[in-house]
Amino acid sequence: MTVNRKNKNSPTSSETAAGSLGAAESDGLATLPTLEIDGGNGEQTLVDGVYEQILLRIIQGKLVSGQELKSTVLAQELGVSRTPVVQALQRLAADGIVNLELNKRAVVRTGAENWLVEVHQLRELLEPPAAALAAQLVPDDQLAKLRALAEAAADRNKPGWSAAVRKFDFALHLTIADNTGNLALREAIRKCWSYKRLSYSAVEDQPASLAKAYDEHLAIVRALESRDSQTASAAMLFHLRSAAVMRPERRIV
Repeated sequence: MTVNRKNKNSPTSSETAAGSLGAAESDGLATLPTLEIDGGNGEQTLVDGVYEQILLRIIQGKLVSGQELKSTVLAQELGVSRTPVVQALQRLAADGIVNLELNKRAVVRTGAENWLVEVHQLRELLEPPAAALAAQLVPDDQLAKLRALAEAAADRNKPGWSAAVRKFDFALHLTIADNTGNLALREAIRKCWSYKRLSYSAVEDQPASLAKAYDEHLAIVRALESRDSQTASAAMLFHLRSAAVMRPERRIV
């Protein structure tokens, strides 16, 4: 995670990330992968990281519905100052995950533990029609990049295979989002995918699930290459519903 600082004497981004979330990592929480996709911003700020660590704790049931979120306590637990925690809580409130009461207390919203599941349900509504649109609009050079990423992830015995599968996963879904010809749809899908990192951090990779997802992604790419909107939409819907069925934990997808 990269922390933006203007002070030239500030620690490097790697030092800051290691120090700021060291407490979180010791509690079993890892830093999260960034969206390193062409056209996206792969840089993650300290507030982004704090936001995601708090949300992850809500999803895991460590912070429960109705519980007050005290910025001083969270700052101590995460090993950061109070300022990024306050900013993260404000963003969580803006997204509807926590409530800010009149006295400015932040409280976990009822049902917030199901956030990832509900985001996935939203993706089922957004991404199949997005795939249909993209099948007609995605440029050939971007399809070639997707094919190259698919080939890089084809060998399941190759070191770094799971990372290659994830990179292909992110690239495919975000390339589709970027080529719908609909800016609002693009932004909605990218917003959903800003939460997808949480599922990677919350559960351990299962090779069988990764392999199945890879095959489903490959089917979507073939439909895009064929400019077959109907098949692209159907393949995307099948993939998303399959992912929901195979989720290893009830609240993680």
